[in-house]
Order: sequence, then structure tokens, then C-alpha cells
Amino acid sequence: MPIEIKELLIKATISTDTAPSADTTLSQEEINRLKKEITKEVTDKVLRTLQQKNER
Repeated sequence: MPIEIKELLIKATISTDTAPSADTTLSQEEINRLKKEITKEVTDKVLRTLQQKNER
């Protein structure tokens, strides 16, 4: 059964600084960890939605 995503919320912060500050610089390990965390969270939400649909 296909899942249709009806709403996608994207938030962004735009600054006028030309050089990135030390607070926003991430290492490759941190980027990979965040990607895995986001993927896991999205997967959990999709599975939860599927379970709710099957229970109905």
C-alpha cells in the first residue's frame, strides 16, 4: 500500500555572515550520526502510521 505524504515542513535559518561560525561547523561523524538519527525517526513514524492503518 503506498503512503502519501500530504505535508512537508522545511525550516531554514539564513544568516548574512559569509564565513560559517564555529558553532555551526559539524564533523563528518556528527553529520553521519544526525543522518542516521533522522532516518530512524522517519522510519519509526512511517511504521507507526502503517500499524495504525492496519488496526482500523
